[in-house]
Amino acid sequence: MIMRCKTTSHKVLIGLFLTLLFFNGCSAGKKVVVHEPKPLPSWYTNPPKSDERFLYEVAEGIDKQDAITKALNLMASTLSVTIASEYKSHTTARSGSLNSYQQDVEDTVTAEVKPIRISSYQLLESAEQGFRRHLVLLKSDKRQLFESLKKELDENIALWESQKRSITNANVIEQLRFYREADSSFASIRQTLNVMHVLNSGFDSAPYIQASERYKSGYNDLRSKVTFGFKANRDALNLVEPIKAGLSAEQLLVQDKYDRYHLTVFIAAKIDRVQSMGFDLARTAISVTTQDHLGTTIGSNKLNITGQSTQGYAVAEENVAIKLKRLIDKEGIKTVLGLAF
Repeated sequence: MIMRCKTTSHKVLIGLFLTLLFFNGCSAGKKVVVHEPKPLPSWYTNPPKSDERFLYEVAEGIDKQDAITKALNLMASTLSVTIASEYKSHTTARSGSLNSYQQDVEDTVTAEVKPIRISSYQLLESAEQGFRRHLVLLKSDKRQLFESLKKELDENIALWESQKRSITNANVIEQLRFYREADSSFASIRQTLNVMHVLNSGFDSAPYIQASERYKSGYNDLRSKVTFGFKANRDALNLVEPIKAGLSAEQLLVQDKYDRYHLTVFIAAKIDRVQSMGFDLARTAISVTTQDHLGTTIGSNKLNITGQSTQGYAVAEENVAIKLKRLIDKEGIKTVLGLAF
């Protein structure tokens, strides 16, 4: 009985040993396969050079759309006169490290390229280079690009001119907002015009510059005509001066002048006088309302400020005025009045 058990155990051990030898032999026969990096396509390493008629650009992205967006940004940067001295030529870098080339160019584009939108282009080549790596080659016709930029400018100017006619009877704050927004929409116009000159040396940009400057001068002229007057209840009388000072700091006129450019600021305050822990407190609820010359409310705000003193309520109320001035210095007089222009 004992001999049979030993024989069985020996057979089991021998079987396990042979199994291990078999698998080790199989493992030894396997070779580790190292995949060579996928070669870059020739159209990427040696793309067509831009000439008098066409622009060419390549880029890498995590997908096709990302690569196209980056290629368009790079294309815009090559046209940008503003960054011409800072743009890093990457022609020789194409045969070097792809990652370092991309990083150099992207850093430059991110920091320097102005918002030039290239909407006229062709996707000539596209390739999957690996996981989350997509390569593209774009082509843009300079004449078509010029016409698309010109059309965009013409449409933008026509839109703002149409809106300008519609706000003729609006209050002065609404008109100021219009001029500010219109001026902001042309913030990059000189950059666009520079690019258009590169695309078409005979292009006359003067009418576009004049059109854009009309909005800036319109804003400044209108702002110089705006005047502010004040009305306050008894508890708010000491709050008028901080608001006047805030307006003056913004070079806004404080005058008793009644025309369509005149605005009236109504200040109402309600003071709750209490004592706490040895302090005299002036808990003040303040309502600020601005009306135009027709009596229409065009801005408002509510503030709660608590003044404190150990020398009586009068000093505590003056502390409210001091805190209001600090608030105006921090937030700006337009925010405190509830006006945006």
